[in-house]
Amino acid sequence: MIPVFFFLVLDVISNFIDISGADKVSFKLTLLLSISVMLLILYNTLPSTAENIPLIASYCCAVFCLIGIGILETCLVNFLMARGDEKRSAETTSTVSGRDDGERDLNSPPDSVRDQNEKSSTATRPIQWKKLSWTRVARIVDVTFLVLYIITIIVFLSVLCNIWFPL
Repeated sequence: MIPVFFFLVLDVISNFIDISGADKVSFKLTLLLSISVMLLILYNTLPSTAENIPLIASYCCAVFCLIGIGILETCLVNFLMARGDEKRSAETTSTVSGRDDGERDLNSPPDSVRDQNEKSSTATRPIQWKKLSWTRVARIVDVTFLVLYIITIIVFLSVLCNIWFPL
């Protein structure tokens, strides 16, 4: 029971690993595999004729599910961070490439016509709200998940303690 609890604590601590690296996913997968090994050991040691699932097995399965959900969240955050990096690199590329090379696209209108069109379109365009970047959304999702994850663990452990040690 204590090693599985330590795996759960390590999973909570792993949320403080840098989001941008793949180390977080590999660490969480290692924790998930460790819980799988613990479940196999429990399966071999617990009696197979019991009518109800032993509480320790339910505890391990719940921790397994929590860590699995944590891995899905980490994959989502990594995906959002990658989208933010793609957007940022596309903006940087378009800023750097610009039209400073002296070549002219024959299909585009001359600069004076383009400038007049931009002035008229900005005058008629409504004020737009500032869009959130993908990296900011990823950080918001990560922090929100961490708070909900800790609340879920506290509720889960308190319910488990009430079942194991009734008042």
